[in-house]
Amino acid sequence: MNSPYATIVDCPDFHPAMTAEKIDRALRAGEKDAVVKIITSISNNQRQQLREPYRVKYGKDIMTALDKKFSGDLEKTILALMETPLDYDVKQLKQAMKGLGTDEATLIEILCSRTPEQMQAIRVAYEREYKKPLEQEVGSETSGEFKDLLVALVTGSRDSSHDTNDAAAKEDAVRLYADGKAKLVGKDAPSHFLKILATQNQYQLRKVFAEFAHLSGAPIEKAIEKEFSGDLQKSYLTSFELLLTSRNSLPCSFIIQ
Repeated sequence: MNSPYATIVDCPDFHPAMTAEKIDRALRAGEKDAVVKIITSISNNQRQQLREPYRVKYGKDIMTALDKKFSGDLEKTILALMETPLDYDVKQLKQAMKGLGTDEATLIEILCSRTPEQMQAIRVAYEREYKKPLEQEVGSETSGEFKDLLVALVTGSRDSSHDTNDAAAKEDAVRLYADGKAKLVGKDAPSHFLKILATQNQYQLRKVFAEFAHLSGAPIEKAIEKEFSGDLQKSYLTSFELLLTSRNSLPCSFIIQ
């Protein structure tokens, strides 16, 4: 199965039924280190292949078995590793918006780092699981331009092509470099910076930011640090950093390998 998420390379000597048996023996013997070693030595795709043979042979879900034997932070880590990256993202987003207060850091890490294809999958899975549109929940938990950016990213308005336009990149850079100063305009309303960041593909954005750096004599992140603050600044900086390092998919600390 092709996944839009980055994964560890499949272990070549992998047999689902045999691996499921090894995990069960280690669980019954209380050998937690052995279980951790097995799970972390195979890819997420291979971990998903353990579920059915384990259920057939032992009559229970492997997640339930792991939950009973592990506790604390190690339990959370093991169960997270056993989730598909998509399911993990969906649960983390829900947890970030649950109860009093909002975990803005988690929202930024996930929503600012996923490709349009990944965001579409997350959006569909979230509504299927929680019966509410993700963009509605995000909108109710955030405010201002920070909300505008996250909702725009959730709704998948960013171009997913590889097309670029040098003239358009220069025009956008000039607009960002307003009045001859490294200033990003529109902090009280959706800015031009938000619009291009939320809608243009990563290749075009790189051209825009390169033109901006040429005009201003400083990289775009310096202007972001100067003109924005708080969660909005973090979200812009996260998006910019990931755009520079991404290729086919955007890396993120929450990607479950």
